[in-house]
Amino acid sequence: MSPRPGLCAVQAGYSRSTERADSFILPTLQKAFGPSLDGYEILGDKIIQPNAVGMKLRLPEGGDWPKEVFLKQVLATDYVGARKDWSDLRRTLLYARTELRFYRDVLPIMNKKGFHAAPKAYHCEYDFGGWIDESERATQPADESVDKDDLPNPSEKGGWLILECLSDETHAQDSPLSMDGARRCLEAAAELHASAWEDEGLLRKADAELSRAAFNLRMRNPKELAGIEGAWDDFSSNFRADLEASGLWTNRIRNLGGRLRAAAERVSEEVTPSPGDRYATIIHGDYKAMNVMMGIDASAPTIMIDMASASAGLGMSDVAMHVHHAVNPEDLDDGGEESLLEHYLQTLRNLGCEYPDDVAQRHYRLCVIDYARFFVGRMWKTATPDTMAQKKDNKNIANINRSVPSAMRFVRVVDKYLSEVEESLVMT
Repeated sequence: MSPRPGLCAVQAGYSRSTERADSFILPTLQKAFGPSLDGYEILGDKIIQPNAVGMKLRLPEGGDWPKEVFLKQVLATDYVGARKDWSDLRRTLLYARTELRFYRDVLPIMNKKGFHAAPKAYHCEYDFGGWIDESERATQPADESVDKDDLPNPSEKGGWLILECLSDETHAQDSPLSMDGARRCLEAAAELHASAWEDEGLLRKADAELSRAAFNLRMRNPKELAGIEGAWDDFSSNFRADLEASGLWTNRIRNLGGRLRAAAERVSEEVTPSPGDRYATIIHGDYKAMNVMMGIDASAPTIMIDMASASAGLGMSDVAMHVHHAVNPEDLDDGGEESLLEHYLQTLRNLGCEYPDDVAQRHYRLCVIDYARFFVGRMWKTATPDTMAQKKDNKNIANINRSVPSAMRFVRVVDKYLSEVEESLVMT
């Protein structure tokens, strides 16, 4: 896996001791490949993300191990000072636990059912004992009585994941994507979804061990929904000229924040299935373009990475996020969005999944609305034309948060889909 643009600078406020962090690398490699492995070389820059540190490692020649691997490491000591309260710190550690459990417990089952669009895991290990009980679900709220400063010594608490390393010569990441690139990503998503489609036993395992999608309402800070009307008011004020120029300065759209808040709970209920529900599957949960390694040659497999939000859910959650995060507005216009949805559905059906068109279309619209609720309440509350201009070349940021035309198109689509389902949401 190659380092990703925009993720290699240490984030302000994080306390990371390179010497101490590196002291875990060799012992972790030896757990994976044996005590005879006696060294390694870090290739390129470490990838410093908000909730993990990744690095590409070259291993010594002549051993019974791969030439290169990718190590992802989460040390509790890196975040104790940066996370203001236990709820925030716990969320970071649970992201790590979810990804490690996915590779350790869930992916092997999905591999047997035909899913191969994820890297091989050589080693999965975590220890959050005394901090997070193994039986504690990621979806349950944090215990507000916990004071993180009273928890046991964090020095040995962490998670370590060693993955196969994809060559820069065969795979790359990019955003935004061409329509062909988006279709390839949606094919990989369909493969993921088909491998767990309505498999109640596997979904119960995922529901118990994993988490929820990154933007699922149950995983978000309640303040986001409570403040969504104010966030939208600020956004619409900051982008009034663009909304007016796009024909979007209407009473209905000026009230978009209130409409999203009114629909949020009901929409979330519909797009958060139980393990025994029709159309339930396992989803990636954060399916942006930069979480996909694309084969440089179209014959090379598409590989999805960063499974920290993997969960049981509706596959359309991945589709809705991917389409609006990763594709340019001019490509989505004139039937482009609909063609991507149809391509995903046809791939899914070719893999043996039954998904009636009327149900699929409704699920897609609801998942777009659900993603919009998250985006308005979290990502757009401080957005201005200047901040979008500053982010325009950051491939890890959603198109709708770094391109004004993308944002305006998204507003139009969300208004349209909300208008189509609002009456039925009230009725149910």
